[in-house]
Amino acid sequence: MACTHTTASADDLLGQPISEEKAVAQNAALDRVLKHLTAAGVHAELIKRLVVECEINPDPSAATFWHPPELKIYADEGWRVATISIGPRSGSYMVELAQWGEDNEPRPDKIEVISGSRPEWVATLITGSWEGAS
Repeated sequence: MACTHTTASADDLLGQPISEEKAVAQNAALDRVLKHLTAAGVHAELIKRLVVECEINPDPSAATFWHPPELKIYADEGWRVATISIGPRSGSYMVELAQWGEDNEPRPDKIEVISGSRPEWVATLITGSWEGAS
């Protein structure tokens, strides 16, 4: 039997669109982690994506929606170390740690959930896994 691959939708890849208010709150939560990572010498990038809908007669009063932001961390060689996002209901940090096997084969990410009130724990988790990967 042949394997079939389905193409993911934008919602699968980027998450369900959220209001601008929620996006601002999630950006602020990820910024708190980014400050801890920067202090530890880790380079990370906060990714923000606006949802754009094209219409012939756009409604100027329509609400602006965003895809949930993500904090991406890469090693100097370009390998992804981790992706951090915010749980849509819990407000917790979801940390996806990249896992690699022998011969650099990708493995499923290790996922950790950390309380939204503990951005320093996220940074500690990242820097601990970073040092372990060296």
